[in-house]
Amino acid sequence: MESAILTRPSNLAELPLTALQTRWWFLCTAYPGGSSPLVGLVHRIRGPLDVDAWRRAIDTIVNRHEILRTLFLDRGDGPVQIVGPAEGLPLEILDLRDVPAAQREQAARDLLHDRRSLSLDLQQGPLVHSCLIQLGDEDFVWSMTIHHILSDGFSLAVIDRELAALYPACRDGSPAEVAELTVQYGDFALWQSTSDTSKEEEDRAYWREQLASVPPLELKNSLPRPAQKGAPAAEIGYVIGDDLVRAIDALARATRCSRFVVLLAALNVLLSRFSDQRDFCVGIPIAGIGRTRPELAKLVGLFNNALALRARLGDEQTFKDVLLGTRDVVFDALDHQDLPWGEVVATVQAPHEPGRAQVFQAMFLHDDVEVASRLELAGLVVEEFPLPIPRILHDIMVYARPARGGLGIRFVYDTALFTPETMAALGRDFEALLREVAEEPACPAFPAR
Repeated sequence: MESAILTRPSNLAELPLTALQTRWWFLCTAYPGGSSPLVGLVHRIRGPLDVDAWRRAIDTIVNRHEILRTLFLDRGDGPVQIVGPAEGLPLEILDLRDVPAAQREQAARDLLHDRRSLSLDLQQGPLVHSCLIQLGDEDFVWSMTIHHILSDGFSLAVIDRELAALYPACRDGSPAEVAELTVQYGDFALWQSTSDTSKEEEDRAYWREQLASVPPLELKNSLPRPAQKGAPAAEIGYVIGDDLVRAIDALARATRCSRFVVLLAALNVLLSRFSDQRDFCVGIPIAGIGRTRPELAKLVGLFNNALALRARLGDEQTFKDVLLGTRDVVFDALDHQDLPWGEVVATVQAPHEPGRAQVFQAMFLHDDVEVASRLELAGLVVEEFPLPIPRILHDIMVYARPARGGLGIRFVYDTALFTPETMAALGRDFEALLREVAEEPACPAFPAR
């Protein structure tokens, strides 16, 4: 039974980093590039927004969650995190109503792109930024960007839920229904640094064997790899129709797999064909270390972990062979998911190259639900305001997410490595491959040329 997470002594000013934060510290110092890895919220808000109440609601969230007020200092023998005072968060307000109406949305995107492309100083900060852009009298875009070392995707939903409760309360002067936080992320960091998990050595042994001598993925038709990562990202996207999605789901049911596993197996085949490699890794994010504990479920912080799923494919395999093998790899990896990714990298002694991410160069991200605003506010209409990803640490990231009319697929890629034409061809081939294997799962994964 795991020990309880306790509130730390009030006189403890310097706190250790969690294992996941330590990994991000390494990535940010080893791959500095021109911009920092960020997560964030971007909402289009239409209606009579009370800007002062909005500001107070954000201040309350930042004051509630210490991690949003945290900086990182390098003491020589490693970094520590230090929580700043509860002073809220400045809200930058930009008024674009003087810009011609037809140009305002693009002007807002340009402004937010600039703010999402900054290189943030982990020691000096600020690591969190809040910006409200006014497009019309009752038309706003709000953005909150957070350095990834502080937060993850699940935390964004926490912020949205709290905004939904706090904004009306701040506007109307009524009590806000938000649960008291019994611990903070720094308490979790201290607990993790002193806890002893009996399964850790078993997990280390699994990953040491699973990832031994895994080669990097080198896709064909790519540009010469630069000495250091840092180029901007770009993306292509499309929607595969409901007919194909239904066929994929039918294949998943027939093979006792999930849609995620079918898509991952198809991606493995696609990457293998594009690289002429039969052995490589694809990374996936998972929900997070500690999120199953009730005291951490409603906490903003970095809990998301990553898994490296190794594809060992054979020239004579059918797609069904690849699919069943992928399913087994996923199940085994999930049994050993609690070891933080930074610990996995250290365990396997993955080589460090400034121009290449360690262990896996491709990531697959799959959501089960359609993107919709998590934020619902009476009297206001809240919508998405999509923005491109400014930079990625990996070579390619493939997103699959339900969308209107089918399944949305996005290929986000490092522009230093790939041309738009190469990515467009990869996207076309992925859809064609999915149609082929959904119709005939026993087809050869690697047909003779």
